[in-house]
Amino acid sequence: MGFTANSNLQADPTVYLKDYRHAANLFAVDQFRLAPKQKFLFHVAFGINTAAVPNAQLVQRYGQEINMLVKNIELPNFQIQTETLNQYNRKKVVQFQQQYQEINVNFHDDNMGLINQLWQAYYSYYYADPRSATVAGAFSRNATKKSSYIPASYGYDNNSTTPFFNYIKIYQMARHEYVEYQLVNPMITSWNHNKLDYAGVGTHDFSMRLKYEAVAYNVGAVADGDPEGFGLTHYDHSPSPLKGINPDPSVVDPSFVQSLDIEGNAGSFLAAVLNQVASQQNTSATSTGGGSNNLAGNIATGLGIATAAAGLLPGAIGAVGNIAGAVGGAISSAIGGLSDISFPSLPSVSNIFGSGTTDATSSGIVPDPAAAYGGSNSNQEQSGS
Repeated sequence: MGFTANSNLQADPTVYLKDYRHAANLFAVDQFRLAPKQKFLFHVAFGINTAAVPNAQLVQRYGQEINMLVKNIELPNFQIQTETLNQYNRKKVVQFQQQYQEINVNFHDDNMGLINQLWQAYYSYYYADPRSATVAGAFSRNATKKSSYIPASYGYDNNSTTPFFNYIKIYQMARHEYVEYQLVNPMITSWNHNKLDYAGVGTHDFSMRLKYEAVAYNVGAVADGDPEGFGLTHYDHSPSPLKGINPDPSVVDPSFVQSLDIEGNAGSFLAAVLNQVASQQNTSATSTGGGSNNLAGNIATGLGIATAAAGLLPGAIGAVGNIAGAVGGAISSAIGGLSDISFPSLPSVSNIFGSGTTDATSSGIVPDPAAAYGGSNSNQEQSGS
């Protein structure tokens, strides 16, 4: 309507304020399937070669904590080398090489010094300088003397043959699923202990840059120990006090997507029926000033159930046919003679149990599959004599 004159626009008098829903229809539907991921939902796993570290406890005892001390990390970057050629005066772009770009990793500098120990283990594994620096005379000013005066080895002369890092896995998580980026044969290209500052505020961290030889991808569902090491150390397993709307409280499912388990949820379906009937009866009794003859209780008694919410299917699902028949008889006898009570349309029992009993009316139980799922939602009203 951007090119329509205001004088030609007509407003709906019943609408006072309305927003566009383009973003909501894109991002907030299908369990947020297309919503952007959050940057802080990630986990990193370092595959440290235990044969490369002088103290195996650094990996065996503190390996999971090293994973959790990653402050931030970059995902793999790729650069494709291309060249523009002439093909009979037509410009033709061809690719001839890929390059893996360095990525940056920042660690928290923990009070225990785990990350500092990680770097020391890496540095002393590949290079002899840290150990040679403690040898007396190793760095004396003796350049003019013969080689016999050199008491230690230096630099890369440290007999390191196998990689220190077997791999580094980066997991990006969303909606109880993850995408895994595995860096193959990663090598540290730079390590920065960063600056200390008397006038500074904030926490101290370390910076590391990595190169790698390849990237492998994987996907999976989040669980204890998957991603690698996730949820095993320092993880809060206490349930949240915030509760969502769950149609079946007996089913513990962390996902918003609820699977339709007919047999497993049959008891909850019947409990919902009784709760709706009891609520409707109480509302009618309050509004009319009349008494209550405990309609839900009569139905529960007809079913042989002491408490409506205490498990409506104690036996196997094979007994559902008998229960469905009991529901029909119980509801028919319980609602007989009641007047001025409007009952909501209930799900078809045939759709739940595979038999042919359904909604309640003043004449008893009548089959009405259309009103159960996808059909008419009009309430069945009952007027007694």
